[in-house]
Amino acid sequence: MKKSERLNLIKKMVLEQTIETQHDLLARLKEYGLELTQATISRDMNEIGIVKIPSENGRYIYGLSQDSGKKLVQRPASIRRTILTISEPMPGLDTHLFLQVIPGNAMVIKKYVTADFSDRLFAILADDDSILVIAKTAADCELIRQTVTKWKESAQ
Repeated sequence: MKKSERLNLIKKMVLEQTIETQHDLLARLKEYGLELTQATISRDMNEIGIVKIPSENGRYIYGLSQDSGKKLVQRPASIRRTILTISEPMPGLDTHLFLQVIPGNAMVIKKYVTADFSDRLFAILADDDSILVIAKTAADCELIRQTVTKWKESAQ
């Protein structure tokens, strides 16, 4: 298998499966006939941009540190399940959207929202368990709200 094919396989595994350790990843790659060293897998993960991210159960799993060029609906379900509540439109604040997420996950969701809607955002602020999205227009905010709602619903 070529290196590019191996990297794509690793990326696909991280996006579609819950992987907590390099040992887990090495074992899964072995199922595909790939016998890799820990040093090789570590270099591959670094090249792809794989990092530890919090999951819905509080444990850490591997995920991508940068936008993979895919919309969030194609990202791991464990990330989408971290969205707990999505605010409804409020009079006078029709460009604002507030998201509550499982603690420790706000920065990951913020990164995905920013990657997918950067041209529609005025600002986005996140702490440990909440995200405030301020869109450029009310229509932009409604589009973001509808899309994030679809992300949340697709995880259920």
